[in-house]
Amino acid sequence: MPRWFLILNGVALLLMGCSLLFMRLRERPLYRHLLGIFWALLCCGMGGTLLLMAQGYLGQPGFTPKPPAIKDFRRPGDREFPTGR
Repeated sequence: MPRWFLILNGVALLLMGCSLLFMRLRERPLYRHLLGIFWALLCCGMGGTLLLMAQGYLGQPGFTPKPPAIKDFRRPGDREFPTGR
């Protein structure tokens, strides 16, 4: 998935989850709104997870990461000469 798509959906889920949580916590009695509170927390958690995926801290499902490139620390002008002659 493109990075901008993850950022957009992550921010949208965080906004929705925070606003739902704010609304649900103000209502009384609290025990009647447990499903709504759970849903709001789930939205906040998934929004945060999408933002972490967009930043590269978490891997995307179904995406195989590329193996790290092997770094060659020799300079281009250096040559290896046989030893032990």
